[in-house]
Amino acid sequence: MSINNLTPFIFSYIFRFMRKSADFIKILSVPISQFQVMDLVYLIDSNPEDFPVIYQLMEYDEIKISWKSMWVCEKLSKTHPEWFSEHIYHLIQKLLICQHDGSKRLLLSILYNIPLPLTFPVSLYDFCLSHMLDLNESVGVQSVAIKLAYKLCCREPELLYELKVYLENAEAEYYSTAVKTCIRKTLQRIG
Repeated sequence: MSINNLTPFIFSYIFRFMRKSADFIKILSVPISQFQVMDLVYLIDSNPEDFPVIYQLMEYDEIKISWKSMWVCEKLSKTHPEWFSEHIYHLIQKLLICQHDGSKRLLLSILYNIPLPLTFPVSLYDFCLSHMLDLNESVGVQSVAIKLAYKLCCREPELLYELKVYLENAEAEYYSTAVKTCIRKTLQRIG
């Protein structure tokens, strides 16, 4: 389809999307602080039509831009979990192939913040089980994986015993204080 065949409305939407995308890329390509991330969250919160732009930038080839867009999306997932509901399977697939530690933690956090899909996400549960006690993972990935595994098990209570066994058999001396605390609190919740 050539540009000449586009209706004026579609053309203006594509142009606006490209302009917004370029604007966000420019902002995300330089070092930013927590305050600047919160400014972007506020901007998107005030202009929900910009959400697809920042969400799409999670696929950007340059890791620092995709990671920062995930950071913004992670904050948005706390206040607008419904914005992510239609993207849940995409987020799970993205997590399963993710190699960047910070991005893994942010994707897990987004998935933790949003409602679970109607169909139990077995691949997500398996990911959580295999990464929550993996000493090669960061403390953030381990901790959020434990929390998300518990959330998933609450949906399928017969899995709580399996999670309990995994956590009880973790050799605590190998884990950070944050992970040990997460294990202890989760075991208390399981009972």
